[in-house]
Amino acid sequence: MELPEHLHHLVSELGDSLVKALAEDDHCRDLTFQIQAQGYGLMLILEASPMGTRSREIVAPGDEDADLPFSEDDKRLMKSFKIRMD
Repeated sequence: MELPEHLHHLVSELGDSLVKALAEDDHCRDLTFQIQAQGYGLMLILEASPMGTRSREIVAPGDEDADLPFSEDDKRLMKSFKIRMD
């Protein structure tokens, strides 16, 4: 599936931000070096795909009343990247 140009730009920008955040985290940097020392390379891949057929209301950032449709797995992943959801 071909992404619209504006979405491709946003995904690319997010990828750059995630790589920068991971590179600045001492633990992530140490793990990366350990993996590379074993002879492996790492690659961060982001995929943007439609979120299903049910419509969702787009919520503005900072909207405390928003009922965000995140699963427990989503929340754990975001927490691991130190993304707050409050």
